[in-house]
Amino acid sequence: EYAHRLAGRLVGVVFILPWLWFVARRRLRGSLARKTLIALALGGAQGLLGWIMVRSGLSEVPRVSPLLLAAHLVMALGSEILVGLVLGFAMRLIMAAVELAGNILGFQVGFAMANVLDPVSQVQTPVFGQLMTVLATLLYFQIDGHLLLLMALGSSFQLIPPFGAHLSAPLLPDVTGLIQRTYETGLRLAFPVMAATFLVHITMGVLGRLVPQMNMLLTSFPITIGVGLIVLGLGLPFFALVFQESVLGMEVILWELLQGLGHG
Repeated sequence: EYAHRLAGRLVGVVFILPWLWFVARRRLRGSLARKTLIALALGGAQGLLGWIMVRSGLSEVPRVSPLLLAAHLVMALGSEILVGLVLGFAMRLIMAAVELAGNILGFQVGFAMANVLDPVSQVQTPVFGQLMTVLATLLYFQIDGHLLLLMALGSSFQLIPPFGAHLSAPLLPDVTGLIQRTYETGLRLAFPVMAATFLVHITMGVLGRLVPQMNMLLTSFPITIGVGLIVLGLGLPFFALVFQESVLGMEVILWELLQGLGHG
């Protein structure tokens, strides 16, 4: 019992300290900070309710209130919802990598000011981000990414007992590794256009030094946009290959996340 209490307190510290650090550094702000706080509060409420239930059963006359039983059932259902949220969050990060690549491409090519409203996130996104999101969505269904999510959902019933999902310490490195993988995938998707535009900028800089009469500002815009679009078109097979590798690699990551949830 003592070891169980000590483990529970350590898990709470492991999760709350990074959250406080991110909030203090203003890395978490607005709705994202509130959502993560609600998730932490629900985890703490589940532990508190479990402690109340155990304490009521250790009295001389064991008697548990029906209201406590109903509240415990609601929290248990919340743990099942947690499994779906974790799976959805993991698969959502694949599209976040594509959106990151689109934002980088829009900035590199010169379309950073050409934004459209994303109806899903309700934020302004570059047109390159919308284009790559549409392409990634088509590829996602082409390579049966939706079936991978359904397989993970089915495997969750084998790896996690009913009402047995918990936020545990082994889950934290899996989540951080998943976020790191998101940034890595986004940079890999944007790398061909980034490299091409970098060479264009170097070339235009050298020409500006050799021919000072040229207006590099006006000349570089159409050249950069043209080179970026050409490289993007020629690099679509590379984009599809990297995205397919990212989606298929999610099978192992989803398995590790489910194991982390089941070991709570």
